[in-house]
Amino acid sequence: MTRLEQHLILTQSEWGGLLSNRKISSFAQIAIAIGFVLLFINERHSLFNRELSFGSIYTSTVFVTLCLCSLGVYLKKYYILPFAIIIFNSSYIALNIHDVFVLGLSIKVITVCYSVMYFVINAIVFKLYVVLAMNLAVFGAVFACAAQSVRVIEVAGGPAPQPFMINALVLSAAGLLLQHLVLTVRGMLIEQLGAARLQMAALEAEIEIENARREARERTIQLNRISVVEALGASIAHEINQPIAAALTYSRAARNWAAIECEGAPETLRAVAGVENNVDRAARLIDNIRLLTTNKDRNYAMADVAEIVRDQVNLVQAEFDNRGIKLLLEPRSSDTAALVCAPEIALAVVNLLRNAMEAFDEPNEGCVVSVACRRTGLDWIEVLIFDNGKGMAPECPPSAPMAQI
Repeated sequence: MTRLEQHLILTQSEWGGLLSNRKISSFAQIAIAIGFVLLFINERHSLFNRELSFGSIYTSTVFVTLCLCSLGVYLKKYYILPFAIIIFNSSYIALNIHDVFVLGLSIKVITVCYSVMYFVINAIVFKLYVVLAMNLAVFGAVFACAAQSVRVIEVAGGPAPQPFMINALVLSAAGLLLQHLVLTVRGMLIEQLGAARLQMAALEAEIEIENARREARERTIQLNRISVVEALGASIAHEINQPIAAALTYSRAARNWAAIECEGAPETLRAVAGVENNVDRAARLIDNIRLLTTNKDRNYAMADVAEIVRDQVNLVQAEFDNRGIKLLLEPRSSDTAALVCAPEIALAVVNLLRNAMEAFDEPNEGCVVSVACRRTGLDWIEVLIFDNGKGMAPECPPSAPMAQI
């Protein structure tokens, strides 16, 4: 805040916002136009007088100041207005003192009435103590000029002072006191309003803090649950992987033994190979579950996307069978190796498979979900999941793909 803004009611940005309003700026231009009219009516002789005098200087100063005010309102440059008001007050005081005490002229009644207008103008821009000081200066100059005018008339033996002059002084004094009262009340209301705004701001800040705390607590609870799931998944995978690894070791030993001792029994070798394949499949499923329950940073590595998709299909196959939905995995038709984040691909495929399963309200023999994985370009691998369920919208054909990743 600048030194000038400390003495003003509003800051530069606040006044700029007010002057940006077309209605307010129009009223300000009308008030300035009225100032031009009053200047022309009362000082037209000095305005068009080519002789250099105090009156012509005053008239020219007021005319230029009004022009600057109009330009400031148009350009939304509020700092012109307080300086212009200070110039108006100084010129008004200087002209009256010059005419009365230097030239010996009597102050006019209309000039005394103009002091009320200056009281109002000062209150528009400045704060209470500045307004009071400026208004007292204006009223003091007007009162001194009026008293000097009355004294000069009495000394010259002229007629008694006109009642209009006394009434004008009383009007000016009443306007000064009334405006001071209004400004005092306005200041109190502004302070109360400011206190209410501060209370509202404090209440809003307290509500925001409480909301942030609640969100932080919910986030903490969610993170704790995720941590528990991660720990539980890792623990279960570790415990199950041990007997699976032992079973895989025994099956391989049995296969080696059968290859030596049972050369004429190929059925035994196929049976042992089938056990080994299923044990290996179970190990991959457990490892896949561990990946899905692990919330770690992305780790990209070369992987076969078709194998990731196949593992997820095997993972949810039993759930599809229990609901009577046929889950088909189309054989791969091309190389599907790529640099991917395997857990994210696995989680996306599982979610899409569950969405496809939920597309059937009442599963029956005709419910089919098909999964395909193929390379569509040098840098693209496409995973398609089809279903013949109800779909997402009535206009979608039953054969339209539910998802594509």
